[in-house]
Amino acid sequence: MRVFLHRQLPATLLLIAAASPAPAQDWTNAGGNQGRNGRTTQLGPDAPGPALWSGGRSSIIAWQPVIAGRSVFVVRQTGFPPESTASPVVAMSLDDGRELWHADLPANPNDWTAWIAGVSLGASGVRQVYASRSGNGASISAKLYAIDAATGAMRWPTGSQDLIDAGPYDGVVFADNGDPVIASFRTIKRIRASDGTTMWSVARVASVSGNCGGAIRGNAIYIADTVAGGQAIKKFNLTTGAFMYQSTVMAGFLIQNTPMVSPDGTIYLSRVQNNQNVDFFFAINDSGSAMTIRWFKPAGYSTSSEFAVANDNSVYMWAPGNFLQRRSAADGTLLNQTAATIPADFAAPRLAVDSAGRVFFSNGAFGNGRSYSFNEDLTQRWSLPVPNINIGAPAIGADGTLVIAGVGTNIFALRTTREPPCIGDFNQDGGVDGQDVEAFFHVWEAGSDTGDVNQDGGVDGQDVAFFFLRWEAGC
Repeated sequence: MRVFLHRQLPATLLLIAAASPAPAQDWTNAGGNQGRNGRTTQLGPDAPGPALWSGGRSSIIAWQPVIAGRSVFVVRQTGFPPESTASPVVAMSLDDGRELWHADLPANPNDWTAWIAGVSLGASGVRQVYASRSGNGASISAKLYAIDAATGAMRWPTGSQDLIDAGPYDGVVFADNGDPVIASFRTIKRIRASDGTTMWSVARVASVSGNCGGAIRGNAIYIADTVAGGQAIKKFNLTTGAFMYQSTVMAGFLIQNTPMVSPDGTIYLSRVQNNQNVDFFFAINDSGSAMTIRWFKPAGYSTSSEFAVANDNSVYMWAPGNFLQRRSAADGTLLNQTAATIPADFAAPRLAVDSAGRVFFSNGAFGNGRSYSFNEDLTQRWSLPVPNINIGAPAIGADGTLVIAGVGTNIFALRTTREPPCIGDFNQDGGVDGQDVEAFFHVWEAGSDTGDVNQDGGVDGQDVAFFFLRWEAGC
């Protein structure tokens, strides 16, 4: 066993830790991250109540919340166009639900309801909320706007250089530098976070407008496109927009779901059109030069879905009969299934997986809309009725705060208050000593999520600095 003494700790590591407080992982977009795989390093709520806070502006439709730092951003819609103030972008405190600011997007005569694309770091390290009045099944094109997440001020007063036609069910992903990448019905565009100019725009052919978004891993974006004989996953270079290659063809011609990418690199797609002959959930390999189908299993029909990957990289899917299933990433073997069918008058399942592997799920339904939590093995922990939940959940932010945005004033947050973990006592044996250093480096060198002690979404040198700062302090 190696013994690490305080005097041996590199001073530069301690300086880095002191200058880099641990940020919480945010919920930046539909799907929660650039892979849209629902994973978070946060630990979600243990129980369905009491609510941390509840209430806010009323809304006739439940739209996806996004979270950055101690703020949650959502559209609360009271009417339809051409009323220009009927769908404001609203910032609320994640801690107590106070309204921090609201912004009404500029409205041209033919614009649609405002929607939030997501939130990311923009120019000069300023967090920016991205929103537009485009969409309505790609029938309306409009500018994308960047809003200062702290103040509500417009960062691009005249909006983006080009119009977009994506909408809230497409979703948007972000490059590492914060640039929004918008996959819509007939185009994919990367827009510079710094000034709204278009970095590149390429053509694509989706099968149905309105659910055409992409997922990012590394320097690539993956989308589902119509090709001869059915559909395929296509891969485009994130820097240039150049088409790279596509997967084996999947039979079927209609789809209203988007792909997601696992942290292990597997691409998943629920390719369904309400036809059991061609409705399958696919796992796809990317070798770096070609994509091939690894396995596929019968899938239940759904639209506007955001699925999730477990902490061991197994995958959760919507199965025939309205069951949730967990399947092996390697070969699709069924690992777990919900004990009972999940009622949904209209299935639009959306999921998140917290750091303990627990699942947070919305059925997307209307009359019997409901939010659930399951253990990793899909045994039910709790559920809450949320009528007309649509795409209003889940979103998990700082301190494991789960935000659910329903209709009317039914918007609320759940959080479990916990003692802060003693990171210095990494092996949880009650003492802070050299064995904790051994235990930390064992998981850190393996790249395990457990090594992300500063919870910034990556396992890197800043985690080493943060660990040693806490170890030196005795906790």
